[in-house]
Amino acid sequence: MARRGRLGWVLAAVLLVGLAVETVHDLRAGDHAPDIPVIDDWLHSTLILASSAICAAGARRRVPRSPSRGAWWCFSAALLLFGLAEVLWSALYPAGVDVPTPNPTDPLYLATYPLFMAGLVLMVRARVIDVPWHRWLDGFVLALIVATPGVLLVIEPVLETAPIDPLGRAVTVAYPLGDILLLGALLGTLPLMSWRLHGSWKWVGLGLTCMTVADATYSLAASDALSHEGPVDFLWSAGALAFAVGSTRLPAGPQPSREITGWPAIALPLFAQLFALATQVYGWFRPLPAAERLLTIAVLIIGIAQIVVSRPRPGTGDQPAD
Repeated sequence: MARRGRLGWVLAAVLLVGLAVETVHDLRAGDHAPDIPVIDDWLHSTLILASSAICAAGARRRVPRSPSRGAWWCFSAALLLFGLAEVLWSALYPAGVDVPTPNPTDPLYLATYPLFMAGLVLMVRARVIDVPWHRWLDGFVLALIVATPGVLLVIEPVLETAPIDPLGRAVTVAYPLGDILLLGALLGTLPLMSWRLHGSWKWVGLGLTCMTVADATYSLAASDALSHEGPVDFLWSAGALAFAVGSTRLPAGPQPSREITGWPAIALPLFAQLFALATQVYGWFRPLPAAERLLTIAVLIIGIAQIVVSRPRPGTGDQPAD
């Protein structure tokens, strides 16, 4: 047991040194750095594939047939596909080679999105016994709040430089759309879990945030990209290692939903309404795409549903004195 612990610390140190080397190289090199395959290709892919293996080991440590084990198998599979896609990309498109859209790596990259999403759903199932309806609505609101600026800041600019053929446009937009949905789902799990941020969730949140930020940055610059090397590539490796750390945190087991009262109970619906109002005020001065209008309407509709679902019922309040 002690020997296994020492090996674990040695592995962690090696992976952290590898991440530090890649991070320093990417930040110092910038956008137009000369390709160093040992760092840009093989070290980068090795960190991601090693993280997948660690997540698989973490899944095996969990209770058989439990949602927690299923979640980490999903995360491990997603990182494995991502790492294989990076290896294939390095083999097909060395530095200076034009990258077509679509290309053979796209099915591997895009397959990671449903796997990450399934892992998030299973994490919620593993942590919460019962989820009231109004908590589900809170989750949907958070997802929409993320999607609204994401359409304006990421998807619209990507569409402007996307290929003109339908398949190329669909594949190009699928990446930022998947990133926005993942971030929205990540935040949407918070009210479902009664805002309990313990165990591996923080590491999963950090991992998804790093990887989606790297994806969005690459998507915005992809029109000028001739290779995959860039100043934020280390975020993909950092995100994968965050998942690896999270897989070592064993869950405490499912817990009942926690009742939230006072201002915290209405803070999210109130913020959602203010956000929708701010979006419309912004649209008064600058034109908004039709998708922004639809998302704002959806936020308002869910806000109405939140009021209806969370209204007091007869017999649930205090009874008047005789």
